[in-house]
Amino acid sequence: MNQKHIGVILIIVGVVMAGFVLVVKTNEDQNIRLLVNEQGSCFLDDGTCLHDDRDYTMYLFGWALSIALIIFGVYISVFDKTQEVLAEHQVKVSSALKEAKQKDEFHAFLSGFTDEEKSILKAVKEQDGIKQSTLRYKTGISKSTLSLILKELEEKDIIKRKPAGKTNEVYLRKKF
Repeated sequence: MNQKHIGVILIIVGVVMAGFVLVVKTNEDQNIRLLVNEQGSCFLDDGTCLHDDRDYTMYLFGWALSIALIIFGVYISVFDKTQEVLAEHQVKVSSALKEAKQKDEFHAFLSGFTDEEKSILKAVKEQDGIKQSTLRYKTGISKSTLSLILKELEEKDIIKRKPAGKTNEVYLRKKF
């Protein structure tokens, strides 16, 4: 059930309650009129007036509650945008969680590697297809050590190298 339906239900309940209070008051007024017509006066045998002795508190409370329900129903069905804001917020949170999961997934992936391998994999992730010579400068690893590490990572099917002139381009096999 959405917000508009709840608002309409509150409006209907408020109108029905106001009608019920009106019917009860009308019945009491009619009973007083009948008593006055039978006795010819609105005073009882003990001297109290039927009109002065009435308590309007319940009628006022009933009408106030009815009006409050109607106003709240109109507010919920027409003006309140809480559900729309919550839906937008949920979409934002979901996308942020998905993005965080992807970042965490890569960091979890890196946890099984040495520091040199981590720096190489981070650089390759930042720039897919990075030239092996550029990778050497970004990581600060010597040319021979870099070649050996890349060869091991390629054998483990973590990266792939493609020849590009006198150097190689390095790619991650798994996309994060």
